[in-house]
Amino acid sequence: MTRPIPDAFLKGIDRLEPLPVTAQALLRSVTDGDVSFAKIADLIELDQAVAANLLRLSRSAAYSGAQNVTTVREALLRLGTSTLLDLVLGDFMKRLKFSAPMYRLSEDDLWLHGAGAHLAVRAIQQERPNSKIPQAALTAALVHDIGKLVMVRHLKADVAVILQYCHDQQVTFVEAERALFGTDHAAVGAAMARKWKFPEAITDAIARHHDAELHHSTPVIDAVVTANLVAKTIGMGLGAEGLNLRVDMSCPRRLGLDFESFSRVCVQTAMWIDDVREAHGLGSGKHPAQVH
Repeated sequence: MTRPIPDAFLKGIDRLEPLPVTAQALLRSVTDGDVSFAKIADLIELDQAVAANLLRLSRSAAYSGAQNVTTVREALLRLGTSTLLDLVLGDFMKRLKFSAPMYRLSEDDLWLHGAGAHLAVRAIQQERPNSKIPQAALTAALVHDIGKLVMVRHLKADVAVILQYCHDQQVTFVEAERALFGTDHAAVGAAMARKWKFPEAITDAIARHHDAELHHSTPVIDAVVTANLVAKTIGMGLGAEGLNLRVDMSCPRRLGLDFESFSRVCVQTAMWIDDVREAHGLGSGKHPAQVH
């Protein structure tokens, strides 16, 4: 179901910063296949920050292979355009630094939550290699909460009022958004994704990741819903919402996850997010053992 969005939010979406040129080219490549590998490599080689991050990521624990990567083109071959798109979008979100008092999120919290959800999808793929989760699920997980960018810029909401409404009406945080503001961050995020011409599978997952009942789900949606829960479970981006959300538990079941495998996904994700935090100078609490 497409929920209506008040005009104030639509105007806010229209005033959004444009996506970086590299991200636009990658989106065209992922969606339409009309941008060549050579063109993408040329773009990355001219973007020093993205090139450095690409090489660093290709050598990280989550992506490393038997051979050391020394060039942008080798890193791109190892990671693929979908992973590169996630890196560029993640960097874009990180540079949009903002605090979100209505969600009780600090400047880095939204990005870290998206990064945690992204890594959770990768951990699910590792845990259940036969689940056939599309690569688009990684991107969708990374950006599933982008609607909060517009919500916090165009609302002067008191978080205490939202939490009191949740308590009085016995509803989730997202349901309180809908009641108090006429929309929610999932619907606003989907509108942003359409403006930026994201693939429909990603836009749909953003729009529906808080639906309590998913009658017509997809592997991408199942992965994003589950990854959001994983990120929340390990404490990434809890904020004011905390765990006050309804989750369609058929999503992890369709991915083949039971309690034990879900727990392993949580531990693996927490270990990888520690590496991410440390790489970005955000502190890290290392875990003593590797999950196999």
